Amino acid sequence: MPLESQQRADTTGDSQLGGGRWSSSSLMDHGFAVLVTAAALLVQFVLYPYIRATPFLLFFGAVMLSGWRGGWGPGLLSAGLSAVAASYFFLPPRFVFSVHPQDLLSIAFFLAISTLITRLNVRERTARAEAEAQRERLQTLFMRAPAIIAIHRGPEHVYEFSNPVNAQLLGGRELLGKTVRQAQPELEGQGFYELLDRVYQTGEPVYGKEALASVGDPAHPRTGYFNFVYQPMPGRDGRPDGVMVFGFEVTEQVLARRSLEHTERRLAAITHNATLGLFMMDARQQCVFMNPAAEQITGFTLDELRGKPLHEFIHHTRPDGTPYPMAECPIDRALPTRAQEQGQDVFVRKDGSFYPVAFTASPIIEEGKATGTVIELRDTTEDQRKQAERERLLVELQEAVRLRDEFLSVASHELKTPLTPLSLRLQGLERSIRAEQGSPMAERLGKEVEVMRRQVKRLSDLVNELLDVSRITTGRLKLLLEEVDFTEVTREVMARVHPEAQRAGCELTLDTDGPVSGQWDRLRLEQVLTNLLSNAIKYGAGKPVHLRVEQREGRARLVVRDEGIGIQPEAMGRIFNRFERAVSERHYGGLGLGLYVTRQIIAAMGGTVRAESTPDQGATFTVELPLRPVSQP
Repeated sequence: MPLESQQRADTTGDSQLGGGRWSSSSLMDHGFAVLVTAAALLVQFVLYPYIRATPFLLFFGAVMLSGWRGGWGPGLLSAGLSAVAASYFFLPPRFVFSVHPQDLLSIAFFLAISTLITRLNVRERTARAEAEAQRERLQTLFMRAPAIIAIHRGPEHVYEFSNPVNAQLLGGRELLGKTVRQAQPELEGQGFYELLDRVYQTGEPVYGKEALASVGDPAHPRTGYFNFVYQPMPGRDGRPDGVMVFGFEVTEQVLARRSLEHTERRLAAITHNATLGLFMMDARQQCVFMNPAAEQITGFTLDELRGKPLHEFIHHTRPDGTPYPMAECPIDRALPTRAQEQGQDVFVRKDGSFYPVAFTASPIIEEGKATGTVIELRDTTEDQRKQAERERLLVELQEAVRLRDEFLSVASHELKTPLTPLSLRLQGLERSIRAEQGSPMAERLGKEVEVMRRQVKRLSDLVNELLDVSRITTGRLKLLLEEVDFTEVTREVMARVHPEAQRAGCELTLDTDGPVSGQWDRLRLEQVLTNLLSNAIKYGAGKPVHLRVEQREGRARLVVRDEGIGIQPEAMGRIFNRFERAVSERHYGGLGLGLYVTRQIIAAMGGTVRAESTPDQGATFTVELPLRPVSQP
């Protein structure tokens, strides 16, 4: 039973004697008093012949033991019983309850001494109980404290105490009775052993802040940061006989602070190296920060503007000399409205010159309160110069394109002029050769004329493409709409390009459900079909070309599919652009205008054209046209 509890029980028992409510402990203490008093009586009987002159001698011992064990009640009980027993058994006349007047003084003296002895015992007992209670309270405090607490004794720093926080920190290893070097060998070389030795030898405490130490399970140690105190514990001679360790782990705080410091350094580096001018204003609209770029843009330094309204230095007047009130300033408006402000304006440098800027002003909101403004500022002088240069170059480019288109138009017409009589001459020569068919000269010239006729047709097609590009660019592409049977036009174009297909080894096939009629430009429709078929024959030489004409959901559809080299995926997005080619011009001729002209013609008639392809497996072009145009082009 703890002494503090025992003391409370004794006190309770003593206070309740008068009421007759004794605890079991109190009964035992009073029984002990009776027992030791009886023992003293027996020993007094045995020794009476030798101590006749001191009949109370052994009873003093009984009173002392009773008071030491049970406190006031048992002590006084033993004193009373001892006085009665000594008077009856040892004071003359013996074995008679009568006391001579000369013995009353002896009995009174005995009772006084007994009372004093009991009081001293009670005080000693109370003091001992309080000391034990204090020790228990201190130990409880140490055990429950959220700090690291340990006590080392002797020059070897033997573990005498370790609270749960310290034990958990060290991975639950066995500590008590071991020296710190045995219990924590991972601290070797970190200076902690030497600090403990110094505290023990000098008696002066040592304080550590954010010290790095190895802790945790010995098999899997970790490192942490700690704040600690090594406090010397004085012995009886006043010299240290131990060291008390008190500390806290601050690993999370240290890492968080270092992370914040790292972030702040990075932020400082970013703001320092930023090309944008950065300002920060407080809740009073006064400048508290500006980066080097802001200093370079404005001509002011931070020392010149710190604690002063930014508006009064860089935005206080307009280029025409009129004042610029702060109430109208969008930068200063961001704080009271708590809304970001963006725009362009003209600011004033330190030297009084004006410069155009683009700015963003963002309010700083902390815990629901507007506490300042962050301003991003960019001098747009160079931007405006570059924009003016771009506009000048654009005008020049547009003029150059106009001149180019005009040149193409003139050149195409001029090239077409000699091609027409040349083509007629070749046709006349071809008729003359057929009239003399069978002669060696006719046979030889016939082949040459056929080659010249194909080359003239090719040149004529190229000139027509250039003319079409010129018309499309200048908006002069005209359509003559009429009722046209798409299927019939397809058959006519197939028959026209059949010789070309034969020479390339391509078989042309047409799949159709019948006539598909609509209002289109017949010649332009033939041009589209010719371009798509020529492409299919060129890139699918030696393999069949499949065509299908159908009417679906109120639209006419033409599908031209070859089984040739196909189109690479990276070229799909540009094959309908001007002068774009999906293959090398070294192996395939042309200007790269056919598909461009095709798409423009189809678009002019309100339709669409798209391509699908798998490399080395051919390509499919699909044209869709409305049967009736929405409006006349």
